[in-house]
Amino acid sequence: MPWVAALALNISCPAGFYMGAEVATTTLETLMTTYGRSVYQQAYLYTGDAAMADDVLQNVFLAAYRHLSRIRNPRAWLGQATLNASRNMLRERVRHPMEELPDALPAPDADPSRRYQEQDVIKAILALPADMREVIVLVYYEDRPTHEAATMLDIPDGTVRSRLTRARRLLRKLLEEEREG
Repeated sequence: MPWVAALALNISCPAGFYMGAEVATTTLETLMTTYGRSVYQQAYLYTGDAAMADDVLQNVFLAAYRHLSRIRNPRAWLGQATLNASRNMLRERVRHPMEELPDALPAPDADPSRRYQEQDVIKAILALPADMREVIVLVYYEDRPTHEAATMLDIPDGTVRSRLTRARRLLRKLLEEEREG
């Protein structure tokens, strides 16, 4: 990712030792290589827009760079940061709407039958209300337990489970309508 090189900042760690830009950039590159695709997919499923997902991806990794010394569990930290950045991006879009051109779906797998199934599922997920889409992404795409999703969303565990139930029903209905139509 070419924009990593532009992050030639030095950061100080609260623990009292200094981490130079070279070490921090290497750590950031490792995070991006390991979690970049997951962050992008999560952002795309939250926002439903490839350009917004790119923006979220960049915002998340810039924030990660600024907080490298405090990140203890990268997967959890990046998941929460992606959720927050996606929510902020969607709020901003509501405040300042723009005319949008339709985006293509992310690059599909080589298997054509699987590609169409995945596209149908992604379209159906994007058609869900935001609250249902969030729990689907956290529980099924990020493979988080419901109690962890509840903590991230700051809602009770039972609310996550009921949203999952409603989301699954609605997804089933949307997918059946897609196959029939």
